[in-house]
Amino acid sequence: MILFHGLLGSCATMGMLARGLARKFEVLVVDVRNHGSSFHADTMTYREMARDLAGFMEERKLGSACVAGHSMGGKCVMQLAMDFPDRVDRLAVLDMAPRVYPPLWKPYIKAMLDLDLSQITRRDHADKLLEGAIPDRDLRTFFLQNLRTSSKNIFYWRSNLPSILASQDEICARIAGSPCLKETLFIRGGNSDFIQDTDWDEIKALFPAARLKTIAGAGHLVHMEHRDLVTELLAAFFYGKRIG
Repeated sequence: MILFHGLLGSCATMGMLARGLARKFEVLVVDVRNHGSSFHADTMTYREMARDLAGFMEERKLGSACVAGHSMGGKCVMQLAMDFPDRVDRLAVLDMAPRVYPPLWKPYIKAMLDLDLSQITRRDHADKLLEGAIPDRDLRTFFLQNLRTSSKNIFYWRSNLPSILASQDEICARIAGSPCLKETLFIRGGNSDFIQDTDWDEIKALFPAARLKTIAGAGHLVHMEHRDLVTELLAAFFYGKRIG
């Protein structure tokens, strides 16, 4: 099984989910381009990221795998399944539809780039400076996992924020391609509006074998808020059991 994180996430943000699934599966977690430890690039289209993932599988000599992705990573696995169907056995998408989204996090990325990191000596200092632009503490904590220190104790952003900011139109774009007939599970948070009832016709047009599971009380970070339940759902689905 291969897991893909969302925008401004990394392998680490999928870590708890990966550890739970590793009890039953061999699990690989991938940093998407411009994120985590992966390479930096000027562009971030979903077709490019799908080719990245197919290339990763080729390097690992993986003929095919079950794949799951959250948010932006959900669009990555959808595009992978449409462009490289032989690479995908089953796919799961966590709180993301194939439609266009507004660039909700663009102001947050700008706020991160506006920080003068040369003046920051502690992580909590960066957190305090971001508080005005990003009032949600959990969201700031999520973003600040991108902040690292060098061997000389100099803070830097590990993710390629300038390219991520410049690529917001591509990241928020609709995915497109030939319909994918693979078994697909969409999991959404009951308190999130990232997958709306009105999205279902478009989802079924692209993924005719799709099923939907809603987790009550969960927001967009459904896999972090309800890790055990999402782990159980993914394990059952990838073992071939019917969900919902």
